[in-house]
Amino acid sequence: MTSESTSTRQKILETASQLFYKKGIPNVGINEIIAVSGVAKRTLYRHFPSKDDLILEVMQHRSAQWLCWFEDAITNRGKTAKERLLAVFDVLEEWYVNPEFLGCPFINAVLEIADASHPAHHVSIDLRKAIRTYIMQLASDAGVDDPGSFSQQYLLLIGGASLMATIEGNPMGAQYARNAACVLMDAS
Repeated sequence: MTSESTSTRQKILETASQLFYKKGIPNVGINEIIAVSGVAKRTLYRHFPSKDDLILEVMQHRSAQWLCWFEDAITNRGKTAKERLLAVFDVLEEWYVNPEFLGCPFINAVLEIADASHPAHHVSIDLRKAIRTYIMQLASDAGVDDPGSFSQQYLLLIGGASLMATIEGNPMGAQYARNAACVLMDAS
C-alpha cells in the first residue's frame, strides 16, 4: 500500500469513527462517510468492501487506540501495582467528564448492533478480555490472592461505572467504583 493509499484509508477510518461515535453506527450511511471524508465511492469500497467491513475496522482501530491510551494513562498515574489499580477509576472519570465523551464506544456498539454474531460485537468482547488480562497482571503484582476472580469483580466495577457514564451521563460512577475497589482490594 502506498503512503497516499494508507493516508486515504486512515482518513476514511477516522471519519467513519467520528460519525459512528457521534450519530450511532446504524444512523450513518456510506454516502455520508464519503461526503464527509471527501473520497470517491469507489475509493471507499476499494479499502472497505462493505459497511460491515468498515465497522469492524473502525472498532478494531478504536479498540487498539483506547487500550494503549488506557494502559499508558494508568502507568503514568501510579508507581505501584496497587496505585495503578486505583488509578483506573481516576483515568475513567477523566474520560467520562471530557466534553467529547458520548458514552463508551464499545458499549454503544454492542447496544447499536443487536446481532451478537457481528464481528464488531466480538471486538468489544476482546477489548474486555484485554482489560481483564491487564487488571489480572496488576492484581498479581499487587499480591492479590486470587487475581483471576479479583479481575472479574474489578471488571464489574469498571463496567458499572462505564454504564453509568454512558447511559445516565453521570461520571460519578468512577468514584463509587473506586471506593468499592478499595474494599475489594482490602478483602483480598
